[in-house]
Amino acid sequence: MKKTILIAAVMFFALSVSAFAQSSFTIASEKPIVACCGLAEPVGAISFTAVPVNPATLTAQGTLTIAYTQPIANTGLTNGAGGIYNVQVVTTGGVPATLENVLNIGTQGVVVVTIPAGQPTGYNVTVRNVRVNVSTSCNTPSAVTASASSVNNFLTVSETDQIQVLSGIQPALLTPTVTAVAVDASNGTTTPTATATINVQEGFLNAFGLTSATDTTQTSGKIIRLTLSGTLPAGVTLTFPASDNSAMFVRSTAAGLPAATPLAVTSIATKVYYVLAVDSLATQQETFIISVGVSAVGPYPLAPGAVSVSAHIGPIDTTSYPRYSEGTCETAATQFLTVSGALTTTLMVPYAVDLGNTEGAYQTGIVVSNTTKDPGTAAMGFLQAIPQTGKITVYFYPANGTSVATWVSTSFPNFGGLDANGKLAPGGQFTAMVNQLFPSTVTSFAGYLFIITDFTNAHGEFFISNFDNFTHGALMLVVNNPNVSTLVGRTVSEGLNQ
Repeated sequence: MKKTILIAAVMFFALSVSAFAQSSFTIASEKPIVACCGLAEPVGAISFTAVPVNPATLTAQGTLTIAYTQPIANTGLTNGAGGIYNVQVVTTGGVPATLENVLNIGTQGVVVVTIPAGQPTGYNVTVRNVRVNVSTSCNTPSAVTASASSVNNFLTVSETDQIQVLSGIQPALLTPTVTAVAVDASNGTTTPTATATINVQEGFLNAFGLTSATDTTQTSGKIIRLTLSGTLPAGVTLTFPASDNSAMFVRSTAAGLPAATPLAVTSIATKVYYVLAVDSLATQQETFIISVGVSAVGPYPLAPGAVSVSAHIGPIDTTSYPRYSEGTCETAATQFLTVSGALTTTLMVPYAVDLGNTEGAYQTGIVVSNTTKDPGTAAMGFLQAIPQTGKITVYFYPANGTSVATWVSTSFPNFGGLDANGKLAPGGQFTAMVNQLFPSTVTSFAGYLFIITDFTNAHGEFFISNFDNFTHGALMLVVNNPNVSTLVGRTVSEGLNQ
């Protein structure tokens, strides 16, 4: 599989004086791009072609040594073209060179090849499938270099200057782009559709590469790992398809074993894997696209949440070819799911006045009903509410612009219809005089109130009276508007269009 680095393979030569006629070699190399998290990426093949001077054959046996500035990952020794996973030496004319050794000396990887005597003009030796670790060299074009030296067959000086065997070290995957889905926490409705689309593009041409069946120097196929982050609320399921939209990848295990069935995910701890099933195109920067189903089954209201996805190239292990380091190639995360909506109800009392408990003074009483207990869908003909228990918070806004502390029901258990935790149960009613909710520093009030309940479907009424000859009552305004989204594309739970 071809990818790309700039290996300025600077080739030096050593000439050992011999009584035999000698020859120079011309040098050529392939120039792929490789993934910057690669632990065993193949650098470009280097080809040496004999150009004898006199006589027309190489009469002296010699050696060719290539030293890379990175250790070689696949140092197993196999001669000729038979070693599919290890370094290979291929020759022309059916005359094999001998791969004497592949070893690591300190920080260098070294390949030693024996060149037999008696080879004609045009005799070629190609060293290929050398795999090196470039995981610390992302965006560093000259991070890997090589030098070559020969004994009894020297390299021409003009051919040893700045030989490239890689043309780049780049991220294998680009940050995912998405078509996002939003879920209304109050009823599970998905917007704009029930399908999120995740797109992961190759970082460079042919980064997806070939299957292991096509490229036999690989022990496993390329894998895309999708990692979820954020919060996936209980009751919401993501269904990842059996394959990407073009069937180039199929769902798999972390080891790349096909498991070509859809996968239901209910926890962000689950990582999702896809293995390359069809060779990618070397001339096109392709995209891995999956359509993830989003569904909610409740109970409602759902907890709020947001899920993002990042991608990593694989496999991630210590033995296979290719293999990649953990983390280095992880893309940035992109949010593709939001779960939100009105899990509360906001009520407003436009005018409340309370001059204390003196005789004849105006006072305001309030009642809030938790109507999440109702006759049900069959009786009402529309969707019934989900029973919820929650606290009540009262915000005071005096007409003179002064500040008044809020009142929170959880500090007042068993008060005015609240339960032992200071919350209002489904079907319950909370009643109070406004002056009962004042902080100790306040003795009178005139202004407006916001009352926020931690449950949907709250309704309320307020009364102003002097308990003598005047009483006025009115419904609290439900501020939540069903035609206004809390986030673009979603509705909230309930409203009276006030």
